[in-house]
Amino acid sequence: MADQINAELIRDLKIGRQPAFDSIFRKYYTFLCIEARGYFKNAELIEEIVCDVFTKLWQNRESLDIEISLREYLYKAVHNNCINYYRMQRVQEKLKQNVDENQKRAFSLMDLGQNPLEYTIMNEFEKQVNDAIELLPPRYKQAFKLSRFDDKTYEEIAVEMGISINGVKMNMKKALEFLRKKLSEY
Repeated sequence: MADQINAELIRDLKIGRQPAFDSIFRKYYTFLCIEARGYFKNAELIEEIVCDVFTKLWQNRESLDIEISLREYLYKAVHNNCINYYRMQRVQEKLKQNVDENQKRAFSLMDLGQNPLEYTIMNEFEKQVNDAIELLPPRYKQAFKLSRFDDKTYEEIAVEMGISINGVKMNMKKALEFLRKKLSEY
C-alpha cells in the first residue's frame, strides 16, 4: 500500500504536480533533517542541505529514476549532500589555512626585505578572489559579502535583503558554485 502511494506521488511529481511535491516534503522533511543532524549540528546548515535535496528533486523531477523506495532515495541524497558539503568544507578550510600561512610568510619575509615575490603572488591571488567576487550577480554578491565579510547569519541577511532564509541559502549556494568554478585553478 505504501509503495503504491509512493509510486503515485513519484508519478505525479514527474508530471509537475505541486501537491505531490508538497506531500513528499511534509512527509520526509523532518526525517531528513534528523538524518542530516547525524553529520552536522548547525541547524541552518542542516536545513540548507535538506532543502537542497528537495530543490534538486523538483528541478530533476522529469528525469527521476527511483529504483528503490522514495524514503531510501531521499536518505541517500541527504547522505551524499552531507558528504559533499563536508568535503567542500575541508577544501575551504585547507585553502584558508594555506592563504593564512602564505600571507604570514609573505609579510614576515617582506618585513625582512627577503622575498617580495611571495608578496606579489599573494596579492595576485587576493586580486583574483576579489575579482571573482565582483563578477557575482548582484544578489549573490550581496548575500556572500554579508555572510563572509560581515559575519551575518542567514536570518539577518534575509531581513536585510528582504528575502526568505531559503532565498539566502540559494543565493549563497549559487555564489559558492560560481566562485568554485572561477577559482578552480587555485
